[in-house]
Amino acid sequence: MGTSGLLALVALAVAGGNALPTVAATAAPLPPRQQGTSVNGGVISGKISCGTPDYCLAIGEDISKSGHLTQVIEEWNGTTWHSVAVPTPKPTVALINLTGVSCKATTDCVLVGAYITPAGAGAGAGGETDAGAERPYALTWNGKSLTPTDAPPVPDDSGFASLTGVSCITTTKSCVAVGDSKGGAGPLLMETWNGAKWTLRTASIPGGAQSAYPAAVSCHFLTFCIVIGESYASAAGTPAMLLARWNGTSFSTMKAAVPADAADITLNDISCPSTTMCAVAGFSSNRSGTSAFGFTEMWNGDSWTADKAAAPNGDAKSFLYGVSCRANGTCVAVGGAGPSTATRATALSYNGKTWTAEDVPSPAAGKSSDLFGVNCLRTDECVAIGEIVGSTTATPLGGLWDGSWRLVAA
Repeated sequence: MGTSGLLALVALAVAGGNALPTVAATAAPLPPRQQGTSVNGGVISGKISCGTPDYCLAIGEDISKSGHLTQVIEEWNGTTWHSVAVPTPKPTVALINLTGVSCKATTDCVLVGAYITPAGAGAGAGGETDAGAERPYALTWNGKSLTPTDAPPVPDDSGFASLTGVSCITTTKSCVAVGDSKGGAGPLLMETWNGAKWTLRTASIPGGAQSAYPAAVSCHFLTFCIVIGESYASAAGTPAMLLARWNGTSFSTMKAAVPADAADITLNDISCPSTTMCAVAGFSSNRSGTSAFGFTEMWNGDSWTADKAAAPNGDAKSFLYGVSCRANGTCVAVGGAGPSTATRATALSYNGKTWTAEDVPSPAAGKSSDLFGVNCLRTDECVAIGEIVGSTTATPLGGLWDGSWRLVAA
């Protein structure tokens, strides 16, 4: 299994010496600074959703130098960011990893992901014992606090299973979540939420691939959802784009457009404001392995087209992590560009025809920045989440756009 499109396989230790299972947590890929470096703190693979233009929830993870991950949730009230306490499920939990959030009001959000039990904590729903277990986890937000829902159901033989993305159509009484089972080798999980319980709707991996790792889902109706991520034809194979439509009953594979010179493609985020307009943010290495470039996939109701994102200042590497589109057909995508030691947060705007690079302020000297998620509910306002990184520490970073970009500490 490759690490592109996944959090790297991380072996952690908990207090008392109990070893955590080594698991792959499906989420957006690690930012460049986390690949082989030792940095304490920050928001990794952040996602964001706004209930109103001035109210958002953002999720991510802190990582310590010793490799411990801690779930981070930040609330934006239009002026400042505030941390939100994350409830811990029972039985004993070694790690919570939330990877999807969808808000339709300041008091109406659904968050999904997974929790991992440490070795020896007891059997999971899929029968895991000594190695621990990974199970889906979901919460609702009422504007003041998070409340775990009843456990999202999984097949009896699901093995390690998690939810990786969620999309609410109108309110939290009408949501769709997507995930994987058997560590990506089992059926894709499709769960619907009616405000009271989750209903499982498993589906075979589209395209006949051996394994699949969905990264995100966007629904315009309950019968029109697009799921993106990665799939593998074989255990030793290279990743291919997972791009599939859900009609409420089953998946159908969509023919993706492949950017020129792409070799190892990662799809990170998707936004579908209508059935005839979707945008996907992703990136790929080139065939020679000497550079990486961000790109978008655009759906017009009939087919997909791919556009490379021009790297600012001629940087050899650029990445797109998040995208948000509006009903008028405009979009904003965010990411980073530059070498791993000095990335700069980047943003692109789409006017319905072309993508244009936006000017994003650089952090203080000696620091780097990335933006991982963005949400735009109005044509004149966007909120983004990311991180700012120094030589040894990283902290959450907010990005605000109201005609121009500015950075706000989170």
